[in-house]
Amino acid sequence: MQLRLSWCAATLLVATAMQAEDYVSVQVLQYNENDNRVSVTAPSIMINKDFGTDYTLNASFVADAVSGASPTYYDASSGASAYARNKNVNVSDIKYDNITFSEKRIAGGALFTSRFANRDELRVGANGSSEDDFDSGSGSLEYMHWLDSSKNSAITLGGSYQYNEITARCVDRVGCDASSGASEVKTSTAINVQLGVSHNINPQSYVDIAAFYIADDGYLTDSYLNVVRNNDGITADVVGEKRPDTRSAYGGILKYVNAITDRTTLHLSYRYYWDDWSIRSHTVDSDLYYELGSDWTFKLGLRNYRQSAADFYNSSDNFFSNELYASSDYRLSDFSAWTYKSNVDYKVTKEFSMNLSANYYDQTTGLKATYFMTGFRYNF
Repeated sequence: MQLRLSWCAATLLVATAMQAEDYVSVQVLQYNENDNRVSVTAPSIMINKDFGTDYTLNASFVADAVSGASPTYYDASSGASAYARNKNVNVSDIKYDNITFSEKRIAGGALFTSRFANRDELRVGANGSSEDDFDSGSGSLEYMHWLDSSKNSAITLGGSYQYNEITARCVDRVGCDASSGASEVKTSTAINVQLGVSHNINPQSYVDIAAFYIADDGYLTDSYLNVVRNNDGITADVVGEKRPDTRSAYGGILKYVNAITDRTTLHLSYRYYWDDWSIRSHTVDSDLYYELGSDWTFKLGLRNYRQSAADFYNSSDNFFSNELYASSDYRLSDFSAWTYKSNVDYKVTKEFSMNLSANYYDQTTGLKATYFMTGFRYNF
């Protein structure tokens, strides 16, 4: 099952807020969905190292172990595989249920920052990940220029390019069995560009505003998912879903940070996204940080996400006939979701700190998930 984690342009502004210091961070993520859908265990390590005042290298590595089940239609008559596809299937033999899978992924990345005499910054990044059915590599470039001598305002321009190889099983071959190993290699690319401006309003607050463009091209279909076509009430065809080979997306991000008191800081952000698949989304994110003494930091957060459906999405088993594009993937549906976030950091010593976060995700499609992260950070 393809995880498809990418180096997105929407993350470029995050780098501007990174503090220059030497540290190593080790974290373990545990993610679990309801109905025995997906479970993820992901240990990771990150190292940040300054070389003088002009150069910084940040490197990370993560290993995921994923297991669970994903819902889709399939022909249950043969019993050979939950992915089975056939034409002229008796309607009574068509099932919509979770199909099990397991996956392991390793991924790593590096970001190198160079600072010039005027303290402008150039950042060069590279990432790679590998799964049984999905390999990805990407590179990024970003330049941050200070607009004034007081270093209160800056403009940032960045971009990235990602290349993917996907092992697509049973693509366009009716009646094939995914367990048989039938497959072919497909490719896709993603180009991300982002332009942002940041400004320190006063010593207590600053604002970031950015616009981005994303262009996906190539094999964008999920080869594991099926749709039902030509359902006449007696027989129907169970075939693989099909998505367009291109997608263009645009959007904007607004971020505001305000130190309300010496110990309390509020982070607010809004992201708007739209693409030529007719998906429109709004994301509102808020985090409140509170420092208790010099050792404890607490965070409470709330995130709301809403999106409209892709124009080729439908969850019914009697909707599609000869449409070129068709998908019943609920991730392309019209839905909204809330995420409730909490985190605590405890500074054991000046150099060593520990953290624990607990989060709950609730989607209107019925999907619910909990995810926890714990680990430590050592400054050296």
